Amino acid sequence: MRATFLGVLRVSLSLILLTVFLRSVFPAIRPSFSLDYSAWHATHIVLVEVLQEDGVFAVVESWKGELRPGEYINIPELGPVPGAIQISLYPRETDFFVSDESGVSEQIPRQHVGSRMVLFLIRGDGSEAPSSSAKTNSIEKWRPADSYDNMKASTVWIDGQQVYSFEQMINPGPSRLSVLGQSLQQMKERVTEINRIRLELAEVVRIENGADRAEALKPYVRSKVYEAQLLALKELGKCGPSAVTTIRGMLDDPAFADETAGVIKAFVEAGGEAVGEELSSRLQKDLGFWQATAPSLSQGWWNQDPTPHAPLRERYSHTLELIRALGRTHYTPALIIGERLGDFWRSLPQLNDPSGLDQIAKECDELVDHLRANHVPQ
Repeated sequence: MRATFLGVLRVSLSLILLTVFLRSVFPAIRPSFSLDYSAWHATHIVLVEVLQEDGVFAVVESWKGELRPGEYINIPELGPVPGAIQISLYPRETDFFVSDESGVSEQIPRQHVGSRMVLFLIRGDGSEAPSSSAKTNSIEKWRPADSYDNMKASTVWIDGQQVYSFEQMINPGPSRLSVLGQSLQQMKERVTEINRIRLELAEVVRIENGADRAEALKPYVRSKVYEAQLLALKELGKCGPSAVTTIRGMLDDPAFADETAGVIKAFVEAGGEAVGEELSSRLQKDLGFWQATAPSLSQGWWNQDPTPHAPLRERYSHTLELIRALGRTHYTPALIIGERLGDFWRSLPQLNDPSGLDQIAKECDELVDHLRANHVPQ
């Protein structure tokens, strides 16, 4: 299965959070194209044709934005370097994992005039609409619609029936041009779907009644488009106390187990201090779960089921987010459950594993210290 390292990390909310962590710890991570991310954030998505002048392209189709066929776009960053070669001469796919000492596969390819590409762009601040009568003197400014702010990772190249993008297949390792694994038509259909979802959500967030807005946001929390999930969770927390019933139902619904962290955050943001007692009660239930389950776990249980829906991993995430949420509510009675959970966690080496599982005990200590510091004697 051709999946990039970063593509795998974007499967779920928990894996996305891991990506953020890895970016800060491992500077060797390099830009990789993400269709969903770029399609969501781009202001303009265009199928273009390569012209004689390097870095200048003619619009063939507009998939998003107001650019029209026949207009020109100047993207100097996409001009091939001297000596660049055609995609057909790049290292064969079977040799991809073999070291490319020449660095050819890391370079923007030189394509024939008339070759096609797909650009995912964000119109820069202070730019103006381009002129369809001038190729190079347009003052239009474009930025890449990529999380790394890298134009190579915001572009797709087309060579015959194959679609290519820059991906980092191995870390450490470079971003190299490789087959994307999707046809041009499949890409276009996915972009259309993402645009539709984005427009729908834009209408949902305009609903004035908080309870109604929360109900309308609910299905998007489980969207297969991760950026839609993020927006839905963010807006869910803004719905206020009238949304608490809806969010509570999501917390109790196993279907939302993968979105636990975000749903709990939305619950606290919407309900405020008033949900502290309920969060404490939920943490008490989690303590009961771990007391019944943990003694029979072996050392290294975390890696025994690494699938995205691993029940124990989901429960761990649930417990961790409840602790953090209680810290935001300042619910002083949670001191007791925080101390009990922290003590229990440290009592079992299979839980208090310094490889990272001991985070629960550390968060409990922080919760207890925080609640004590903010306790106001009656």
